[in-house]
Formats: sequence, structure tokens, C-alpha cells
Amino acid sequence: MSKSLKQHTITGMVWSSIGKFGTLGISFLSNIILARILYPQDFGMIGMLYIFIAISQTFINGGLGSALIQRKEPTHIDYSTVFYWNLFFAVFFILILYFTSPLIAGFYEMDELKNILRVQSIILIINSFSLVPATYLQKNLRFKELSIRNIISALVGLLAAVSLAYAGFGVWSLVYSTLLAGVTNVILLWKMSSWRPTWEFSFESLKNLFSFGGLILLSALVETIYVNIQGLIIGKAFSATKLGYYTQARKLEEVPSASLSSIVNEVSFPVFSKLQDDRQTLKRGVQKSIKSVVYLNFPLMALLIVIAHPLFILLYTSKWEPAVPYFRILCLGSMLYTLNTVNTNVIKSLGKGNIYFILQFSKRLVGVVCILLSVRFGIEAMLWTIMALQYVFFLVNSAVNGKLIGYGFWKQIKDVIGSYLLTAVAGIVAYFALHATPLNENLIMIIQIIIFSLIYIGASAWFKMEGYLTYKEILINVVKSKFKKV
Repeated sequence: MSKSLKQHTITGMVWSSIGKFGTLGISFLSNIILARILYPQDFGMIGMLYIFIAISQTFINGGLGSALIQRKEPTHIDYSTVFYWNLFFAVFFILILYFTSPLIAGFYEMDELKNILRVQSIILIINSFSLVPATYLQKNLRFKELSIRNIISALVGLLAAVSLAYAGFGVWSLVYSTLLAGVTNVILLWKMSSWRPTWEFSFESLKNLFSFGGLILLSALVETIYVNIQGLIIGKAFSATKLGYYTQARKLEEVPSASLSSIVNEVSFPVFSKLQDDRQTLKRGVQKSIKSVVYLNFPLMALLIVIAHPLFILLYTSKWEPAVPYFRILCLGSMLYTLNTVNTNVIKSLGKGNIYFILQFSKRLVGVVCILLSVRFGIEAMLWTIMALQYVFFLVNSAVNGKLIGYGFWKQIKDVIGSYLLTAVAGIVAYFALHATPLNENLIMIIQIIIFSLIYIGASAWFKMEGYLTYKEILINVVKSKFKKV
């Protein structure tokens, strides 16, 4: 990896981290406040409808954004073609959701969902104006602008949601705040990006992009269905309240897992794509990415499992206590989620759209069947199944990369096992050190965090683990750059 690309990658990681953690932090704060005002069924109703919005958004994206990033030198007409394609499909799916909303409301036997979905679907046309300019910035590794935009729009959404909730808008506060944040997102993006569409559309360009993007679309569609079918099943088989508990558990679990995965996806895909013709350099980059990712992801998930109960009560009050078991299971599965993201990004970056599609489709098809079979045993059984599938998917993903770049399952296990074992030791000690003591639960949680952190960071520094050294280098570079500016 060249020095320039390495520096861009490190800078991109830093700014992407600021953007993702900042945005999720704001969303997290908003969620805490709203959880105290609204009811589980309010979140459950939004969760019931999310799969329909998500599937529509996947079709609108069309995989063409990924095709633009994967292509070495996309032209202006390529960008313009994708822009108008997105707009067309946004309008198309808004009309579909408008006319099918009564059927969807009837499926859940909740009439109020009809109008909620009709208004909520407006976000599709709003988002369609941001997809291509955001892709343009991502392609050029301009993550600073993307991060600033995301943080500001999240703040607008927070203020809107809390204000509307206090004003008594109920579930509508979640709908309107999402739309307002989306509009803010688009306005800021168009101010920050120099790219503008022209009145050009090329079917030839669309055809060429779709040769790769079409398979990414199908893969993304399967992924979207797999991820969101959980909410659909819970909402239909159980209740909006239980879906609300699940939704809240998933939101809290996603603060670290989704942010890390998003950062890795946003930065590693364009960087890996630039290295697609140099397999040895790509292999070293992937290896370093995996070591760095697991060094953060493993301990974060384990620590959340340890402090799950007091954390939930502190943040959301005791009315959300039934969500704690769901949260712990989700965290256990998410230890492998970001690792799987790195592995699948390698396949995409190499332009292996056919392999990527077959792999994702096969995994998710098996996953959906397993979920449907497990749901009869209850929500927790379904979540344990989803957790186990993450580990199976890692085995499959890493085996494929063993064939593509010579970095397979056993080599990856060798690179991550140290972080995994150290995480397990730190988690066990932190949990049982104060187990069943008469101390205040919040005080116990603070002590557990301190014990866990001291063990994990201290041991990783002692053994000079590569993940520790990588973040130490990044931190030193950031501090040095700040002092230079001063």
C-alpha cells in the first residue's frame, strides 16, 4: 500500500469513526430520551414497517453505488445515469407503498399503520437525492465532509424527535423527525459536494454498471430481507410490544457494532478496490484491517454483555427490562458481524459480483429457513439461531477469501484468537469479581468497566498486540497533527 493511500486510509478511518460514532451517539441519546416518553409499541410499529422501507431503498440503490466505487475511473455520465435511475425508482416505490399500505396494515391487523407507512415512504425520494453525491465523496475518500453532514443531520433529527414527542405526537415523532433529518442531510451534502448532475442518461453506462451492480443489488436485497425479517416475524407472531423490546435491544447493540461495521465498509471497500490488481498488498491490508477491527469489536461486545442489566435500567428505566436477554444474545452474535463485513468487502472489491451474489444468497437463504424453523420456540430461540449463524457465516466467508487472496479461515483464526481469548478472560473476571455483592448496581457497573478495561488494555500492551499498536499509532498521529496546527 503506497504511503499516500495509507495516509488517506488512516485519515478516512479517523473521520469516518468521528462521523459514525458521533451520529450513533446522537441517535443513542435521542433513543434514551424517547424511550422514557414513548411506549414499546410505538417503536414496535415503526419496526413492523421498516422492512418495507428497507427493501424499497435497496431497489433504489440498485447496487449501482457500489459499482461506481468498484469502477476504477467512473465518468460524469456514469454518475448522472445512476442519479436519475435512483430518482425514478424512488417515485415508483413510493407509489407502490402508497397503494399497498392498506394490505400491509391488514397483515398486521393495525389500521394506523396505513397512514404511517404512506408518510414514512417520503424518505425514499429524499434519500435518492443524496445517494450519488455521497458515493462521489466516498469514492474520493472525502470522509470529513460525509461525517460533518451526518452529525449535523442527526442533531436536527434529535431535536425534532424529542420536541415532537414532548408535544404528544407519539409514534409520529419518530416519522417526522426521520424526514426532517433526511432533508437536512441532502441540503448539507449538496453544499459540500461539487458534483452536480447534468441532463445526461446513458443506457450503455447503466448496462455496464449493472453487470456488477445488478448482482450487488440482488445480494443487498437478500441481506435486507434477512436482517429485517426478524422484525416482521416478531411483529406478526408475537406483538408490537415484544417487537418494541427487540427493536430497543437491537438499537443499543448497534451503537458499537453497526458503527464499526459501517466505518469498515465505508473505508475498506474503496481502498480494497484500489488494490484489486495487487493481491499481496491487498492481503496485507485485509489482514491489518481484521486485526484492528476485532481488537475493538470483541471487547466492546463482551463488555456490553457483562453490564447489560444495569445499563438498560439506567438508560431506559425498568419498563424496558424484558429487552435485556435479547440484547445479550445480539451482542454475542455481533462479535463476528464486523469481521464478516471485512471478508465480504474483499470479494466485492475484486469485482467478483457473481461469487458475492451466490455466497450471500446461499447464506441468507439458509439463514431465513433457520429463523422460520426456530421462531416456534420463542423469540430467544430465534435470536440464538441468528447468533450461531454469524459464526457459520464467518467460516464460509473466510474460506472463500482463502481461495481468492490466500487469507482463509485458519489464518484469520490465528490472527483473531488472541483478542478473542483476552476478551473472554477480561469479561469473566469483570463479571464474577463483584457477582452477587450488595453494592449498588450502577456502582458495580462502573467497577466492572474499569476492571475489564485495565485487564484488556494492560494485557494487550504487555503482549504488544498488533491491534493495540495500530490504534496507538493512529492516536499519536492525530495528536501530532493537532499540535502542528497549534
